Amino acid sequence: MTAKALRDVASAATKEKSGTHYSDIKIQPQRSAEEAVTEALRYSIHQGQLKPGQKLSQSDLAAQLGVSRIPLRDALRRLEAENLVRVDGRRGAWVSELSPDEIREMYEIRLIFEERCTRYAIKNMSDEDLEEVIELLDLMEESEAAPAEQGFTARRNFYARFYECANRPLMREQILLLRDNVSRYHRLVDHGHAHDAHAKFREAILARDAKSAARILVQHLQEARDDLVANLEDTAHPDD
Repeated sequence: MTAKALRDVASAATKEKSGTHYSDIKIQPQRSAEEAVTEALRYSIHQGQLKPGQKLSQSDLAAQLGVSRIPLRDALRRLEAENLVRVDGRRGAWVSELSPDEIREMYEIRLIFEERCTRYAIKNMSDEDLEEVIELLDLMEESEAAPAEQGFTARRNFYARFYECANRPLMREQILLLRDNVSRYHRLVDHGHAHDAHAKFREAILARDAKSAARILVQHLQEARDDLVANLEDTAHPDD
């Protein structure tokens, strides 16, 4: 018997003696209570069911969701990291509000990241990528007349898949976080220019014209930012 064979036998004997059989250890796919609560609250915030500035009663939420305070508290901390919730040990927790200056800063970051990722995405996408992206863009356009829930999901699916083609996962993650945070405020504003921008964006993607696509996207983001900031400022000072 070779030295290697002897070591294998000894190793097997040791494992059997200790009762440890690592090949039998398997992780069962299961969503934790914290993950389930995080997803439920995040969804409610995105959909506007939980509104900016709304106080969150942890005891009421825990009872409604059927969980203890521990996973709820951990979920709130997760959402705080996404800037969707504010937590104060003494005052409690509430849905975060965005000021006009915060929205301007978020768009400042988005303009840089999304313009660059648009160029990368069009440059890198395969024919299969292009087909999937266009299909999702068309679904996004169709969803504009659908309930808000479907519209949010369709927009997120499109941009998540489109920016995936950029091969910049860290930038993509930040883009989606910022988009998700701001999207709940866009329910307040009617963007009549969005359809035209999406149509032009579609043409540029099909033509694989990265320069034009980036220019169209930047203009669209700037218009959306200006509309949203103006609406918030008018709401804050209705008599001005």
